[in-house]
This record gives sequence, C-alpha cells and structure tokens, in this order.
Amino acid sequence: MQQALSRDINITAQDYSSSFAERATVKGEGVIKRFFAWCDKQEQYRMFWIGVALMAGIGTVLPLTLAAIVFLANNNFTLWIIACAINVPILIVNLAAQPPKITLPTLFFAWFVDAIIIIYSVAVFFM
Repeated sequence: MQQALSRDINITAQDYSSSFAERATVKGEGVIKRFFAWCDKQEQYRMFWIGVALMAGIGTVLPLTLAAIVFLANNNFTLWIIACAINVPILIVNLAAQPPKITLPTLFFAWFVDAIIIIYSVAVFFM
C-alpha cells in the first residue's frame, strides 16, 4: 500500500516538474516568440480568423475609426490616409490566403494603429 502511494506521488511530482519546466522555457522565451507560437497554433482556426479580420477589422473597426476621424478630428485628411493605408494589408493578406502566422500580426497591428487614431481623434475633439 505504501509503495503504491509513493509511486503515485512520484508520478504526480514528475508530471508537475515537467509542466513546470515547460512553463519555465515559455516564460524565458519572450512575448514575441510566445505570440508567434500561438499564431502557429491558430492554423486550425484559419477560417475563423479570416472572418474576424474581414467582419471585425474591415467591417467594424475601420468604419469606427473613419467616423472618429470625420466627427471628432475635423475630417483630417492625413488621418484618412493613415487609416486606409494601415487597413489595406488586412484585406491583401487574407485574399492571398496567407497562414495565421502572417495574418494575425497584421490584424492586431492594424487594430492597434486604429485605436491610436481613435484616441488621437478624441483628444483633438476635447482640445
């Protein structure tokens, strides 16, 4: 009985140590490497990410950004050019059927720039 318990405890301890070692290597890699590793794992959800990029990126976030430019930033033409130029690669990358390792960084970068444009537009409105 005692051997069975000790064996179970040893197996459990080995399982925890291996998962701890895996977590330690993941933490040691860095945010960018972990992000690209996550992007590689998203290959099975490729159609989902294409839908998110087109419907949420091009269909929702871009019109919100352009509305913020028109109504809050006095229809600044420079912001129009930036918003359109940043969001075109989302469409190009998805139409070229690139893997999520390429499409997801493009999508998240475009969303980040759109968020900066919206924040800037709100700041210009209140100044």
